[in-house]
Amino acid sequence: MPNRGNGGVGRFSGWRAVLAACAVAALGAVAPAASAAELSIVFTSTMADIEPVEGEGGLANLATLLRTKRAEGNTLFLHGGASLTAGVLSTFDRGAHMIDLLNELQPDMMAVTKRDLGFGKDELTLRSYEARFPFVSATTIDRNTGKVMEGLEPSALLDTPVGRIGVVSAISPDLTVQYIVPDIEVRPPAMIAAEARALRAQGADYVVAILDNAPEAVEALRGEPAIDALLQLSATGKDVLEADKGKLFGVHVNVKGSAFVLRLDGDGKAPPALAGAAIVPLAGLPPDPAMEKRVGVYLARLSELLDITIGTTATPLDTRRAAVRTGENAFASLIADAMRGHFNTDAAFINGGNIRGNRQYEAGTVLTRRDIQRELPFRDTIIAVTLPGKALREALEVSAAGVENQKGSFLHPSNMAVVYDLKQPAGSRVVSVTVGGKPLDPDARYSVALPNYLAQGGDGYGMLKSPGASSGASGKLLWEIMAQHLTDRGTVSPRIDGRITER
Repeated sequence: MPNRGNGGVGRFSGWRAVLAACAVAALGAVAPAASAAELSIVFTSTMADIEPVEGEGGLANLATLLRTKRAEGNTLFLHGGASLTAGVLSTFDRGAHMIDLLNELQPDMMAVTKRDLGFGKDELTLRSYEARFPFVSATTIDRNTGKVMEGLEPSALLDTPVGRIGVVSAISPDLTVQYIVPDIEVRPPAMIAAEARALRAQGADYVVAILDNAPEAVEALRGEPAIDALLQLSATGKDVLEADKGKLFGVHVNVKGSAFVLRLDGDGKAPPALAGAAIVPLAGLPPDPAMEKRVGVYLARLSELLDITIGTTATPLDTRRAAVRTGENAFASLIADAMRGHFNTDAAFINGGNIRGNRQYEAGTVLTRRDIQRELPFRDTIIAVTLPGKALREALEVSAAGVENQKGSFLHPSNMAVVYDLKQPAGSRVVSVTVGGKPLDPDARYSVALPNYLAQGGDGYGMLKSPGASSGASGKLLWEIMAQHLTDRGTVSPRIDGRITER
């Protein structure tokens, strides 16, 4: 495994450097000698949930790929991030278990994405100091200092036998819209072109740029001469790898678990050349026994906490991404109804992005706390606020505006019915709204149960912002409300009942 260079990872010093050196030395002792003319780069991202899912690969499969590549020769492991939130266990430890497991896999760096800031700036900084590898983002700026936030590096420069490999990454601009991070400014993703040029000036022979979504920046960055490989994370679509005139462009979706493997050839004098690239489905690899055992320890802890039956669904449920972000959904309606019932409000909203299970449940499925925790992994509290009717209509317009892109801002209401015309331009799609069977009065005030996140204006819902909401607001955790709702009823039968329709 190549040694780290000094550029971009200056903070990687002291006791952290000692730990890293020990880890590298241990690997070097067991790996065979590699050709100085070849380097494999393994790239993957988005593995927040350690629970095994049929047909999907996980950390244990990734460990096998890394072990194989490292045995074959010189290898860099670049991690695209998006792994510290939205997993079941992350709800309890804010992603600390993932750092522990990644330390075993020994990434050479990890890009920071908007999802990694799901628990806020301070938690990400803590995770960065637990890691034996640098967190990289050139565009995540602390407003208090005007510099890259504490715990992050703007880039990494890594020494390898084929030359110095520079890595830079940009976070999605949606961070400040979708998450409550008032101290963070996101600079335009295209600015990492300047960081790539700076890496060249520091001696980088090959530069990899990692882009957290932000498709609007792709074309400009693909044309940047200082960038050799551009790897974009995407929430939808399929994995893509394209090579053109020695440059590489990749889109990593990782819905089913995959890794990119790039091969560079060089002699350490001239810049290395791209010799090949492949998409590797992780599910097709046998799990590494040691990593499987490590993951199993955490899964056993989860079983003690969550393998408790709380109810049964008499009807089928679908929590896949498209199902909860494009139209009425029975499970989302069940959540919204539970929220409204808990606070006895006029209405309730839950955003589809809060639902992360990406699963289907047959009628008659017995639900456990594990199921609910998996579906609702964020530690979001629910509060009751009072809002004017015009704010509710404005919120529904924002909800409808993101349907085509399957945005997590899509709202599911309770005790409301909305008719959309999605053929109309965004901002003019709400045809009608009723609350409790009566037309919405724009001047009337309604009590509404909301996730505290929405009540702080998250996901672009500034019109829902309420004085009583704050990052530390006291309230009932969403998954606790759902668990109690199911426990009280024993069996539920959520159905599509016409609360969201299209004209």
